[in-house]
Amino acid sequence: MSLKTGKFDFARIDYLLLLCVLFLLVLGAAIVFSASSFKAGQMPTGDSAYYFKNHMIRIFIGLLMMTILTFIDYRICLGLSPVLLCLAVILLLLLFTHSSFVITRNEAARWLKIGSFTFQPSDFARYVLIMVLARFLYQYREELENWRGFLKQIGLVIMIAGLVALEKDLGTALIIAIIAFVMFFFAEVRIGYLISIGSSIVTASLIYLMANPYMLKRVHTYKDALFLRNINDYQLTQSLISFQVGGFFGLGIGNSRQKYEFLPEAYKDFIFPIIGEELGFLGTVLVLVLFFIIIKRGIQIAKSAPDGYGRLLAGGITVCIGIYAFFNAAVTLALLPTTGIPMPFISYGGSAMVTHLAAIGILMNISAQGNKSFMNYPNRSIYKNRINRMSFAMNTEGQSGAGISRDSRRRKQNKYRKNG
Repeated sequence: MSLKTGKFDFARIDYLLLLCVLFLLVLGAAIVFSASSFKAGQMPTGDSAYYFKNHMIRIFIGLLMMTILTFIDYRICLGLSPVLLCLAVILLLLLFTHSSFVITRNEAARWLKIGSFTFQPSDFARYVLIMVLARFLYQYREELENWRGFLKQIGLVIMIAGLVALEKDLGTALIIAIIAFVMFFFAEVRIGYLISIGSSIVTASLIYLMANPYMLKRVHTYKDALFLRNINDYQLTQSLISFQVGGFFGLGIGNSRQKYEFLPEAYKDFIFPIIGEELGFLGTVLVLVLFFIIIKRGIQIAKSAPDGYGRLLAGGITVCIGIYAFFNAAVTLALLPTTGIPMPFISYGGSAMVTHLAAIGILMNISAQGNKSFMNYPNRSIYKNRINRMSFAMNTEGQSGAGISRDSRRRKQNKYRKNG
């Protein structure tokens, strides 16, 4: 692998992206304190700021990681990605040992505890997989034109997503699969292969649901809520009440009623309804707009990245953050089945907060090396050309006697690649 170190330009850092993230961190800290103060006050210590203090420590660690990775060339991270992948697999496998440092909640062993710090290996593995795919999908892009090369890359996804799913965390495993699907699309994988990935994800998810009755029950509850508006889930009911009570302008920060343990996980996975209750419809729209800006800036960074590695890495990180924000908001609005998906930069949590902020650091490093003159990827016309190219490749595969040589197909593909 040959990765040349790029020139870091401090002036090119995407400060709008940084400003949006910092605003979400401040807003999230305020809402976490409001949503957790009552529950923390009921603890033996009586410290109403207990969760808030822990949250701020994790934000500090995340900001430190973000700062460090902003000034470390992203190619170094890609070079270390195979080693990090091995570490991620080891951490995921440790969860199956049920040792004293493995924490089990609701019959799911998803957390490791080292000293006073608890973290979820899947949060680390998710971004490691993005780095590995960004490296290998570009480094071995020519091999993706055949099934053997494609299966080598998809095997990495199956390994990580499979281990996460076996921990009874279908939501995270599904998100990992979706992120990988989008990255394969960015890497110009043939449309036939993409269809096979999509169908495999759906089939595997259905089989997994059928094998886990409690997850299947969640799906039935979601179906009733979505089509019949018959919500039998207490948490979803309280979540929707929060949005209704908040109205357009909200009750004001600190004035939530649902935080008095009417809404479970109010400062964790269901913090978005508290925003709706305290800041109203305007507050929820503001949060979604900020995430939209982050996604837009991430796409711009991918467009201007100095090489294909940076494009895939920036695209994967952007998709990851966007999917997490969308899934969390959709779950709290009863638009998706309930899963333990936190809201990036806002929800209380350790490993998720640290890894998301670390990923922002990598994004800013890519932006610092970018050049607007490279901004030719991706956009609608390029996607259209890419789909046409993939369709062309599929059609010509079966025309062995049609006079279309491999070299001519290669020239056709290179023509599209040059345009896109």
